[in-house]
Amino acid sequence: MMGFALGVAAALCWAGLDVVRKALAGKASPTALAVFLLLGQMPFLGAWAAYDQTWITDQHYWPPAVASMTMNALANVLFMRSVQLSPLSRTVPFLSLTPVISALAAIPLLGEVPGSMHWAGISLVVVGALVLNSDLADSWWRSVSHEKGAPFMIAVAVLWALSTALDKRALPHASPASHAFLLSSGSATILVSWILSRGKHGELRQVAAAPKGLLVGLIAFAVAALALQMVALQWLWVAVLETLKRAFGVVGSVLLGRVIFGEPITGPKLAAMALMVAGTTLLAFT
Repeated sequence: MMGFALGVAAALCWAGLDVVRKALAGKASPTALAVFLLLGQMPFLGAWAAYDQTWITDQHYWPPAVASMTMNALANVLFMRSVQLSPLSRTVPFLSLTPVISALAAIPLLGEVPGSMHWAGISLVVVGALVLNSDLADSWWRSVSHEKGAPFMIAVAVLWALSTALDKRALPHASPASHAFLLSSGSATILVSWILSRGKHGELRQVAAAPKGLLVGLIAFAVAALALQMVALQWLWVAVLETLKRAFGVVGSVLLGRVIFGEPITGPKLAAMALMVAGTTLLAFT
């Protein structure tokens, strides 16, 4: 149950990070915000890695790690771009694809073959997301064809699902602390190089004008989410972790929408949350 508890904690932090990222969208360019997010994590994750004093054990670490760095760098930019172009409620439901994609990706990459109970839990969470989407937005096809941010968020779902599987493939060859630090450092290096090569370094100054409280929240949620996820992956299957992230992310969006924005909690929303609670409960006892 330790791994499951860590997975739930990571999922809650990812949900908080989604909300803060949406609040910051439009305050600076998507790439600049992604760079700030990654650079801001580095001192804290670096301190964790230095305290842990366990680094890379062999060269087999680098292929999956570099692939994950590249995917995370791109996914962070695409997420920011998506929520700039479309409402969060019309794009985040596409992230419900991540449990299914991650479950399929983990079969060849990690040999994690879900059983019938795993698939049942994953399916309940995905169906819950679909039910919630029917209340918050248009049909999936209409969202894809009419929402400019939808294709970007679908790409984020694929990249995050694959990168999590690659993270777990890299972890036997490095500690969670060192991988978390190198993942942020590598992704930041990729994005900074991209900005400088395009002569867009002025974009980085835009972040300084953003609300300081939101920037602090961005870093705090990101550090906690990534650290907890890396430790949880030592116990949890990738598909289970991604399912927890989607379930708590969607339920969190409903509850925060009620508390912060006064949005009503309707019948479909309650049904969606019930399905997701059932799905996560099933996974907890699998």
